[in-house]
Amino acid sequence: MSNSWWPLHMSLATFFIVMSLLLFLKGNFSTIHYLLFFPTFIVLFLWTRDVSRESTFQGNHSRLVAASLKWGLVWFLFSEVWFFFGIFWSFFHASMSPITTGNIIWPLVGLDIIPPFQVPLLNTIVLLMSGVTATLSHHEVLSGEKSSWLFYSLLLGVYFLMLQGMEYYSSLFSISSSVFGSLFFLGTGFHGFHVCLGAAMLLMSFLRVSMNKLSSGHHFFLEFSLWYWHFVDVVWLFLFFWVYVWNNF
Repeated sequence: MSNSWWPLHMSLATFFIVMSLLLFLKGNFSTIHYLLFFPTFIVLFLWTRDVSRESTFQGNHSRLVAASLKWGLVWFLFSEVWFFFGIFWSFFHASMSPITTGNIIWPLVGLDIIPPFQVPLLNTIVLLMSGVTATLSHHEVLSGEKSSWLFYSLLLGVYFLMLQGMEYYSSLFSISSSVFGSLFFLGTGFHGFHVCLGAAMLLMSFLRVSMNKLSSGHHFFLEFSLWYWHFVDVVWLFLFFWVYVWNNF
């Protein structure tokens, strides 16, 4: 296979996202910065297209290449684990020793915390259901059938994002409302961004399954998408119990 420039492009797109976040936190965020999020999805689409072409039409994915891709996925998820570990570490440090962050108690008195057993619980059920339907879709592909469950996983993921957006819109605190508000929106916001990426991968997997470009013996991109989706499920469970439930007791 020829060398690919897509890893470099993805690194640059990620850099623009981080810079947009820093500008947002400093209050210098404008509408044009929203456009910086699109290169990530464009690069993801084009990179996936090239991988699909190399695999489906050129036959370049030998067992060695497939094993290398799987190990790349494992290391990618490992780096994502440490990314969220840093967010959870900051959250527990601020909550278990609030005096060091300028607060006497945690969270601040008067801060209207979102009830965990309303929209957050519904979001948890929706995301877990999407994980179940994603697993069912994998079994269908292994059986040599077209998977309709994958489409339901995609719909549930979009529904989760809609509920999360409604929760943000109706919340009575913002990212500037103490350390709790900053960490809450940082953790749930980055998780929502990962859900967007996962939904995009599920969509591309669904299209490839519908066009018979995946088989029972050769469906690495589907596995990649499902592993990533289950990772998003697990991260949300930690967010639900530690950010929503634990802070209400």
